[in-house]
Amino acid sequence: MKRRYGPRIMTCPGDSFLHRLHPLVKLLWLSAGTVLVFATQNAWLVAGVLALILVAFPLNRLPLRHARGAVFFIFSSAMLFLVQVLFVHTGTTLLHVGPVTITSGGLQAGIYVAARLLSVIGLGYLFVFTTEPNALAYSLMQVGLPYRYGFALVTALRLAPVFEQEAQTVYQAQLARGIAYDRGGLKRFLTLVRQFFLPLLVSALSKVDALAVSMEGRCF
Repeated sequence: MKRRYGPRIMTCPGDSFLHRLHPLVKLLWLSAGTVLVFATQNAWLVAGVLALILVAFPLNRLPLRHARGAVFFIFSSAMLFLVQVLFVHTGTTLLHVGPVTITSGGLQAGIYVAARLLSVIGLGYLFVFTTEPNALAYSLMQVGLPYRYGFALVTALRLAPVFEQEAQTVYQAQLARGIAYDRGGLKRFLTLVRQFFLPLLVSALSKVDALAVSMEGRCF
């Protein structure tokens, strides 16, 4: 099976163990894993959870390198790690160079904070990559979620990439007309934000209105 990755496709098709799990089971371990990494105060336990998550990607043939926003989260976790290492001075001193002091407590705090963030993000990626939105909504409806709320969930998940594509279209069209987003002060930035979101809002409302008319025509 040929895999396609792009702005409109978040779920990665496959036949791995995680792909075959029931959506509610995956939702359960996603919730349990998130609670675990926030409830525990053991940095090495959180680091172990992160290691298991990273191993789960190649085992289930999931493209971690294609995870959108992964670079931003890695950079954020690295910054959190450095902040903890440089400003938490508890435990034994491991390194002291001028004004910089690195202690065992700071190192442990840095590992804990960075690994906790990456663990939560990694669990989310695993869930999104292996769970079809329709399957998740239908599973929730089977356990009692009203149909209207299930339909709203599916619709929201389906429209999100459509709105993202619309945003890219508006952005590229404005660049082609000579609008520069990297110039000017705060006042110009607020003007650019208004000019960007106004056509996007009009486009979104038109699509939602067309969807509502279509649903009414089918007696929803």
